[in-house]
Formats: sequence, structure tokens, C-alpha cells
Amino acid sequence: MKIYNNVKLLEKLNPSIKIQVNHNYDAINFDCDLEQINRAIFNLIKNSIESINEKRLKNVDFEGIINIEITKRRAYIDVVIEDNGVGFAKQNNKELIKPYYTTKKNGSGLGLSIVNKIITDHNGSLNLSNYKKGARVRITF
Repeated sequence: MKIYNNVKLLEKLNPSIKIQVNHNYDAINFDCDLEQINRAIFNLIKNSIESINEKRLKNVDFEGIINIEITKRRAYIDVVIEDNGVGFAKQNNKELIKPYYTTKKNGSGLGLSIVNKIITDHNGSLNLSNYKKGARVRITF
């Protein structure tokens, strides 16, 4: 996974949001469709940025932060993305990943549905939850 490429691109689009990536590995060999995995990660980081920007509408000086942690444990890879944006609506995961379901004013409702499809096609799982004052997305392969 080339998460750093996604991070660099998204940092250029919105340099006011701090994106930090931490990991516990030198390299991970992962048999996957790299383009699809990158698309999923890009979409999740973009959602975090949009969530932070939504929170900024109420507080212009709000400092947005996205933390990405990649952990390799035995046969598993965890990717956790946490932000301090508005968080998820009170729906459960099944609602949030339904096609065409959206809580955004101009959203299509396809983003998380596509992300979930990509992750499950790679025998992974996707967990969405509120975290402190924002959101947490955990992908496990």
C-alpha cells in the first residue's frame, strides 16, 4: 500500500490539516489490487478532511488532525484512520455503508459503500466508529 502517496496528495489539497502516519514495520508484502486499495484509503482520508472542514464552519480557527496508524501483527494488517472532525451520525455501520446513504449535504452515498466493497473483496473488514471528538475507521486484512 502506498498510503504516503495519498497523504502527500491530500496534504497539498488542504495543507491546513495535519496528517500523521505511524507504523511498526519496514515493509509489508500484501497481495492486493494496489489501485483499489489506494482508492479506498484515499476516499477515507478525503472523508476525514471533509469532516474536519465541516467542523471548521462553526470554528474557523479549528485545528484539524488526522492520525493514520498501520500495524502489522502476525498474519494481520490493521490500518486505523482517526480524525477530529464531526464524527459519524448515530447510525450503525450497516447504514453508513449502504449504497446511496449519505449524511452529507452534497454527498452521493457511494464513497463508504465502495470502500467497504474493496475491503471485503480483499478479505478484510471495515469498522466505523466515533472516537473522542471525531471518527475512527479501522481496516483489518
